[in-house]
Amino acid sequence: MANTRQILQHRNAAANISKVTGTMETISAVRYRQYYNQWAEGLAFYDTLAQLAYLMVTAQTEIEHPLLDEPKTKSKTNALIVIGSDRGLCGAYNSEVFRQIDTHVRMAKRFGRELKIYAKGKKVLGYLEHLKIKPEGVYEDFSEVPSAEQANAIGDFFIDEYTKGHIARLGIVYNRFFSPASQKAQTLTVLPVVDLIDDLTTRATVIWPWELDFDDFELSPSPEDIFETLAKMIIHTSVAGCF
Repeated sequence: MANTRQILQHRNAAANISKVTGTMETISAVRYRQYYNQWAEGLAFYDTLAQLAYLMVTAQTEIEHPLLDEPKTKSKTNALIVIGSDRGLCGAYNSEVFRQIDTHVRMAKRFGRELKIYAKGKKVLGYLEHLKIKPEGVYEDFSEVPSAEQANAIGDFFIDEYTKGHIARLGIVYNRFFSPASQKAQTLTVLPVVDLIDDLTTRATVIWPWELDFDDFELSPSPEDIFETLAKMIIHTSVAGCF
């Protein structure tokens, strides 16, 4: 039976743990509020980009662009960015991410495709090591959220890989935000860009692009000339938003 001294030690230890977890909770709440405000402030802009892109790819006049078409070289390689956490204390998030990895690995084997995984987070790296999978790349040059320049560089790298025919698809496994009380690990298809545009216009918050037409936008130069810049903007913002 524990004596009085041991009981006091256990009580003090529990109190210290409570203080530490309380501090971590406060820091997490502040960071969450910052990220949420940043996301909410840019939502109207992202929706407008998606609306315009939807109208362009569904217009009667067909737009020809490498990001809209399958690569000329029929690649059998899929690229996958997997974003996990460095630590625990995040509920079932990491386990849901691991299930996404398992699904992609299983589907790649089933259809005879090569899967290149680019990892972010120590938990993801540990799980890949457990599966004896060597990641194609590891993002270690930023702690949690990449800067705009870093996110753009990631997007540009995969755009180049896609247009050269080195990869057939790009997906990102991330924690998708539905509401402050609902987030879930999912895979966002970024390339081909048509799949990304479809996801942006049919997500939980439907933006009804079919209620608009080209008269709602002033396009200069022509849609064909501006599509490449628009597609890159959508890809860059989508990559940044997944972290």
